[in-house]
Amino acid sequence: MTGAVYFSQIEYREVIGDGNRSSIMLLNIPERELSYQVYDWKRQMPAIEGVQTEQWGEHTWTHSVAIPAKRIRNEKTGFETQMIKDEQYEAETAFSHAIRLTDEEMEVFLPYCNALDFEPYRNREMKMDEEGYIGYRDEVHLYFKAITDSYIPLLELPMDYYYDDEHIWPSERLYRYLVKTYFEGNKKLLGWGPTYGSLSLFF
Repeated sequence: MTGAVYFSQIEYREVIGDGNRSSIMLLNIPERELSYQVYDWKRQMPAIEGVQTEQWGEHTWTHSVAIPAKRIRNEKTGFETQMIKDEQYEAETAFSHAIRLTDEEMEVFLPYCNALDFEPYRNREMKMDEEGYIGYRDEVHLYFKAITDSYIPLLELPMDYYYDDEHIWPSERLYRYLVKTYFEGNKKLLGWGPTYGSLSLFF
């Protein structure tokens, strides 16, 4: 393709529901690799357990508490073990899969990865009243991020809404192609891989 500037890396990050599960689809074009990982976000198990009493005016309430915490011991604690409240979530890899792409496969989908086709959408917002709008993602948040090895800066695009084929954004067109070509129907990804449209499309 004459005048094309291809992305070097493309990332689709999906967050499901309340955010306790997320996934990343990463297309590494120079390495010819498409990878997919699913993460579970978990807090530390409660480490501080006991009974807490609260006084409100003339009334007293007593209830059990279980607070996530870490045990630390260092020079700041005088090398004495202390419990510190910890509200942070840590990612655990629940599933991982990678695909090595052939020359023939690269030739087919490279036209979907021309960064110049994406530039008109930079800083553009998706709107329901736009021509071609057909629905929105529900309970699923999808984010697009891509970079080239050229002068074009990092590009991030929203992926909240679906549009018909005449008005589809290039980020959505590429995502649909990857999911339908490499994920749907793949027995290795049964129960883990993304599916396109039907589970998240609302009108």
